[in-house]
Amino acid sequence: MARGGARKNAGRPKKPLDEKLLEGNPGKRPLTVLAFPETVTQAEALPPPPEFLVDLAKGVGRCPNAETIFENVTTWLERTGCVNLIPPEHVTEYSLLKARWLECEAMNAKHGLLAKHPTSGQPIASPYVRMSIDYLKAADSAWSRIWNVVSQNSQKEFRANSPHEDAMEKLLSGR
Repeated sequence: MARGGARKNAGRPKKPLDEKLLEGNPGKRPLTVLAFPETVTQAEALPPPPEFLVDLAKGVGRCPNAETIFENVTTWLERTGCVNLIPPEHVTEYSLLKARWLECEAMNAKHGLLAKHPTSGQPIASPYVRMSIDYLKAADSAWSRIWNVVSQNSQKEFRANSPHEDAMEKLLSGR
């Protein structure tokens, strides 16, 4: 088993570009600032959601479906200027996982957190609770891949209004 050597993501994490610009570039190294065209046509900026997102995720109750989440994230990415840096597969994965998590949470709200054991009738944890936790972990992991690209390449700060937090806010507020 290997013991030493370089490991992926070891060491101090890189500062986001917007922080470096605010601090006046303390390291005095040349900053990599990506240039984006001022006018981008709608067709080349926002990829359409994959067809299976439209077919699979119909949404439960008031929960947004995967297609809606995909469109929200790509619209947000267009505002950050990083839509061309992120593979559409990352956004697809995130939107599907987030929609599944919202569906599980809707089922938890509808049926409660307890269920009856099929044979003994004793109360057990609802299976939607475990599924919800698993989907949320996977969605957070998928979001972190998207967020890393945005935070490292955007000159603006977008922490306060990301679609990742917006979905949870909508769920909690009942909108």
